[in-house]
Amino acid sequence: MKFTYTMKRIARCWHNGKCSLTVLLACFGCILLVGIAGWACFSDGWKLPLRLPSDVRKKTVVTPSILKVGFVTDWEYGYRQRMKHKLTLQSLPALEAAVTYLNDTYHPDIVVGGGDYIESTGVKPERAREQLAKVDAIFQKLSAPRLYALGNHDLRSLSKADVREVLGLKENHAFRDIGDWRFVVLDTNFNEDGSDRDAKQYVTGFVNESELSWLASVLKTERPVLVFSHHSPVMSPNVDGIFAVNILNAVSVRKVLEEAGNVVGVVSGHSPYGYAEERNGIHYFVVDTLANEPVLGTFATLNLRYAKETREAEILFRRVGGDQRLIQVVDRKLGTSENEQDGLPELFPDDVGPETIESPDTEEKY
Repeated sequence: MKFTYTMKRIARCWHNGKCSLTVLLACFGCILLVGIAGWACFSDGWKLPLRLPSDVRKKTVVTPSILKVGFVTDWEYGYRQRMKHKLTLQSLPALEAAVTYLNDTYHPDIVVGGGDYIESTGVKPERAREQLAKVDAIFQKLSAPRLYALGNHDLRSLSKADVREVLGLKENHAFRDIGDWRFVVLDTNFNEDGSDRDAKQYVTGFVNESELSWLASVLKTERPVLVFSHHSPVMSPNVDGIFAVNILNAVSVRKVLEEAGNVVGVVSGHSPYGYAEERNGIHYFVVDTLANEPVLGTFATLNLRYAKETREAEILFRRVGGDQRLIQVVDRKLGTSENEQDGLPELFPDDVGPETIESPDTEEKY
């Protein structure tokens, strides 16, 4: 009744010219708002949006994928009992032990060879091919897919074409997508003029412009990337414990890796002792040589996790076998140089212990 009375009074004022159009519209607006508010309070037909406090809002559900990778480098097989710190004959039982562990205990999704599969110093090409085929026959016992990097010792008596033929490779580099990750194998064996290093004795690596361009092209992906190479793009300790350059143009290599924004880590061999460092968001791992006497039988495993929802990646890196141990958990948020984040659930505990295998007997004669 009051609403009807009010409307009649407004109409009478308007008819007598005592109420302007503006006042009339304002009155109608107020009445409309009161009506809507009343309807919202006493019906279920409409609800105001509710903004929850930040601590109780629904968080992004993170379901990280998991991959397992093995890395065995610098087998250095040869027919001599010893070459300085290398026990070249012991590489066969050491590699057998590594393959057995990977097959029976670790069960990786892929295994990468880090190069220097044979020592080959002063060895004739025919003998070098024979040695390479013999040691690779053990590596082929792996149940998981394999990738190969080329090392400088592989090319002391053989050309890259020779090594590819024995190992059954199509190219000197490679990339492969497994799960959410991309794995890239980089060739670091070039002369400074850009030509291939074939059947030549050298130590330090070099990456030519063509290989750098190829690397930049395969890094163009939304996936997190793990790169493998024989020579590391960072300095690492040599046999005397002195930090030495591994790639002459390492700055150029790191520039390509950093500009991609999705490289989580780089895993390499070549150096006799293990080493790890982080630089501009990328984690560099150098794995001990399998045939190095102080750490005979050492190789590495890497547990990888990635959450697409937050673009966060994590690596649990372990050195397995030998006498030295390193267990390290590293993080990377793709597209940034950040290495700390909270998006990934704690699946890798801080107190995780080392995995070990029985080292081969160094006194055994062959």
